[in-house]
Amino acid sequence: MDSLKEKILKKLERLPDNAQQEVLDFVQFLEWRKENCQKSLLSVVSEELDEESDAGWLETDLSNLGSYEPYDWQPGELDKGLPIKYVPGMGVVIVEE
Repeated sequence: MDSLKEKILKKLERLPDNAQQEVLDFVQFLEWRKENCQKSLLSVVSEELDEESDAGWLETDLSNLGSYEPYDWQPGELDKGLPIKYVPGMGVVIVEE
């Protein structure tokens, strides 16, 4: 019995050039999808690790923050950003213009 690759090659050889190009495009799509799926899975794992790290930060004792000197921002160090304001119960929100 022929192997799967041999069956595919036999059928491929009988196809016209434009159909062979479509097969090539499809195979390239399958390769792309496999690569991007793996990257997507890696980013999900990375996000889960980031969430654990965020939780650790939120549980950190920040009671001694007042003992540090305030940071002296230099001109040009901060780019101009969106206007924000603090809303009690909501936190910091972007001010709509």
